Parts: sequence; structure tokens; C-alpha cells
Amino acid sequence: MAASLDIKLKRLSKIYHQGETVSGVVIVQSKDSLPHQGIMMFVEGVATLTLSSKSVGRLEAMYSSVKPLNVFSHTLEIAKPGKFMPGRMEIAFEFPLQAKGNKVLYETYHGVYVNIQYKIQCNMKRPLLNKDLSKECEILLEYKTGENAITKPLSFTITPGSLQNIKDKTKVPRFTVRGKLDSSMCCITKPFTGEIVVERSEAVIRSIELQLLRVETVGSAEGFSQEATEIQNIEIGTGDVCHGLTIPIYMVFPRLFACPTIEATNFKIEFEVNIVVVFEDDQLIMEKFPIKLTRF
Repeated sequence: MAASLDIKLKRLSKIYHQGETVSGVVIVQSKDSLPHQGIMMFVEGVATLTLSSKSVGRLEAMYSSVKPLNVFSHTLEIAKPGKFMPGRMEIAFEFPLQAKGNKVLYETYHGVYVNIQYKIQCNMKRPLLNKDLSKECEILLEYKTGENAITKPLSFTITPGSLQNIKDKTKVPRFTVRGKLDSSMCCITKPFTGEIVVERSEAVIRSIELQLLRVETVGSAEGFSQEATEIQNIEIGTGDVCHGLTIPIYMVFPRLFACPTIEATNFKIEFEVNIVVVFEDDQLIMEKFPIKLTRF
């Protein structure tokens, strides 16, 4: 067995809140004695911002100002230079997860143009001609306090006349779809719910889908670039559903790919849901509904 380095957190979920102490052990294993030049641990929280390729040329001036935002950093010395005996060695560590100065610890979020991650990296320096050992793991930060979701029901009616994204509405088959969203302000730990009813449709319906999208805005004083990308798509109706039948809407927000709505100086993370009706000839109609996510 070659020498190895690993990080094991005390909390299996890896979920932490600001102000808590992150603790665990660094595990060193080797079948032979293992000389080293010290073990260091680096903890970093970074919001990585990326411009859409559609912005290249149009917003070139932004590239110099759209830089990663360091929101948290901490350095620990795990072991001084020396030698480990053969076998398994566990070295305990801990550090406070606390923002410094005026920095804000945002929730962990994995997006397309915005990524917020908190990573622990452990490095063991070894003597000349020996490969250094390194191990990395991610901790997940969630808000401990914040805005509470207030129920804001939203009723809607979709007809050819209400569609905003179609220029020639005469080519759209006549239809009427009604429904309601139980709330446009949602707690991220609870399902998104509502109902939809197809009252009439001249064309045969192939499916009814519910899309969850993230709307990420990145920029600075020079300008902003905004892109909407799909997170998930759920089919809530298959085939030519019965007219007048109430179809329930139920969607669970995915972990990591969704977070409470954020509006910061250099970026924004917002969300919306689309109700999409696909007809048998592949023509589709879509209605967009902005939603706000909270942790509580």
C-alpha cells in the first residue's frame, strides 16, 4: 500500500452554518515509515463568476473586473516536519466557520455562471524525489437565519393571447389552460406545489412539463450579463390529458443546484419555473413564472 492522505469530517452530512466549528481528522496511512516536511490545511470559500460566451466581444471590458470573490479563508498547521511510523495515524483538526470583516458567507451553490464552494485542501510536503500528498473535500454551508417564506398564491390563465414569446399568434392552436401555484415565494426545503387544468385545446397534447430554471446575473459597473439555464424538467402530464381534469404540480428543489435567492454586488442568483405544453406536432407554448427561494 502506497502512502495516502485523507480528510474525514466529524459531521457526515458535511452541512455547516456560519459560526459553527468544523472538526474532523486527517488520516495518514503508510506501510513504511513516512518522512515528511509538514502537513498544512487550507480552507477557502470562493464565489467563482463566469461570463457567458454570448457576452464575448459585447462586454469585453467586464473580463478584467469579473474576478472570483474570496469570502472565507483559513490556514492550519496539521503536523510539523518529522516522520510517521508505519500504519494509520489520525490527526484531529478544527476551525471556526466565521466571516471576517464585512465579508458575507453565501450558501453553497453549484451553477453554470456562478459557483459558491467551500473547500478544504490538505497538503503533505515530502522530501526530494518523493511525490507530495494532497487531498481535497467540500463542506456545504447553509444559512442558519434568514427571510421566512410568505405564502403568495398565484393564479394563471394561459391562452394564445397571453403568450409573450410568440410573434404570430394566429398559428397557435386555440386552447385554454388554467391553474394556480400555491406560492411564488418558496421554502427550499419544501416541495413546490400547485395545480393545472387544460380546459380546452384544438390540437392534441403530447405532454405537459414543469421546468425549473436558474437566472444568473454576473457583472460589475461596466455592465451585466444575464443567462437562464435549465436545472430540471419534470413531466407532469403525459399524452392528451383529459380536459377539465386537475393535474397536481409537485417538484422538489434539488440540493446544491438551487439555493435561496441571492442579490449581491457583483452577481445575482434568481429562479423561475416554466409551464410548457407540447403539442403532437412538436409545437410548444410556455409561460414563465419568477419565484423567490428562501431557506425558511
